Amino acid sequence: MKINRRSKLRKILITLLLIPVVGILLIFLNYRMISFIASGNIYTDTTKLPFHETTLVLGSGSSPEGLWENDSFNHRMEAAASVYDSGKTKKMIVSGMSNREFYNEPNDMKNALLKAGIPTHVIYPDHGGVRTWNSVERAKTYYKCESVIIISQADQLERALFIARCINLDAIGLAADPLHYKHRYWTIREYLARVKCTLDYFEYRIRNL
Repeated sequence: MKINRRSKLRKILITLLLIPVVGILLIFLNYRMISFIASGNIYTDTTKLPFHETTLVLGSGSSPEGLWENDSFNHRMEAAASVYDSGKTKKMIVSGMSNREFYNEPNDMKNALLKAGIPTHVIYPDHGGVRTWNSVERAKTYYKCESVIIISQADQLERALFIARCINLDAIGLAADPLHYKHRYWTIREYLARVKCTLDYFEYRIRNL
C-alpha cells in the first residue's frame, strides 16, 4: 500500500515539474517560430528597400527636452526620415498610444518627422494603435493598405511582420537600431508579447470565420 502511495506521489511530483518545463519550451519555440516567419523580410539598409507607397512606424514616445531620452524613438524617427528622403515611400502612418496624460506617441512621432523635414500631408497619426496587433491590423482595415514598410526595433519588427502575415497584409520591415533590446527586461517582455501575439492570431481567425 505504501509503495503505491509513493509511486503516485512520485508521478504527481514529476508532472508538477514537467508542466513549467513544457511551458518554457513552448514559449521558446513560439518565439523562434515568429522569428523564422519574419526572416527574409527585414532590411537594415534603406537603399535596398523596395518601394512601398505606405510606411507604418510603430509607436514610441518622446518627452519635453531634457526630461528623458528614448533611444528607440530616436532610431525609429531616423529610419523613417531615411525611408522618405530616399524616395522609398509616399505616406507615413505613425501609430501608437495616446491614452495617457502628457504622453501621445502619434503626435510625438509626427512632430519629430516634421522637424526632420517631412511634409505634414505625408504623415497620418493613428491614435488607435494601442498594441502592435492593432497598429498592423488598422493599416489594412482602416487605412486600406495592401502593402507596407514597417519600421521598429528588430524584435518588435519580427512580431509585426508575423501579424501582417496572419492578416494577409504584404509587408517588409526596416530595422531601426536594436540597442534598446539589449536590456534583459525587453527580452523577457518580447517572449511574453509573442505568446500574446499567437493567442491574438487564434482570436482573429475566430472573428473572421
